[in-house]
Amino acid sequence: MGGDVSTFGDVYSYGILLLELFTGRRPTEEMFKNGLNLHEFSKMAFSDRVMEIADPLLIEENDQDNACNNVESTKGKGQRVMECFAAVIKIGIACSMETPRDRMQMKEVVSEMLVIRDKFLRIGIYKEG
Repeated sequence: MGGDVSTFGDVYSYGILLLELFTGRRPTEEMFKNGLNLHEFSKMAFSDRVMEIADPLLIEENDQDNACNNVESTKGKGQRVMECFAAVIKIGIACSMETPRDRMQMKEVVSEMLVIRDKFLRIGIYKEG
């Protein structure tokens, strides 16, 4: 990344920001020195290991919020929360693709993020306002 300022660069930066927030990792960490980067790290773990790369603090908070709920509803909520995490990480990956033409359009990003937000609010774990 570098050179001229463009909306493609903004989309890339937004994608990296999402990956940082949801993995709890920074692109400058030692593990990303030998050719691995935050985008590739997230992409490799995306399909079947999303909760392994998710920031443990986000998962802990979710577990504490669910502690008061009954077991049946907690199991369903946990699955839906995992789906939301996966959806956000997928957007982060799509926004931080190497070539600008492969990145998501910002209009599509906003639309997807609104769907995810609404899903979180329906789960009843995270409250607005």
